[in-house]
Amino acid sequence: MAKTIDITGKLTNERPVLKLGKGKEYPIDNRKNTVLAIQAKMNEAGDGAAYLDEVLELALGKEVVAEINESDISFADFQIVFVAALAGALGEEFEVVEARFLAAKHEA
Repeated sequence: MAKTIDITGKLTNERPVLKLGKGKEYPIDNRKNTVLAIQAKMNEAGDGAAYLDEVLELALGKEVVAEINESDISFADFQIVFVAALAGALGEEFEVVEARFLAAKHEA
């Protein structure tokens, strides 16, 4: 008889949520195809920050990104939002993604 590996308890269909304040909670798209698209965007990005909005749109949706941009937040705060959305999409802790983001920023 073949061995059965039951991973039922390990699989979830839960979406992480980005909370930006009272009443401002947004689901983060952490589906496989979305994460692969995010990784592809970041790999082709090169220098500059033009890809940031595109990556956020994949993770949060165009309407949410428009709302964030209209809120006129500082670039430092935008980076925090970006890292948080990326952490949620990748299923990693904020601090881990932040450290990687800062290391890449210093290398550039």
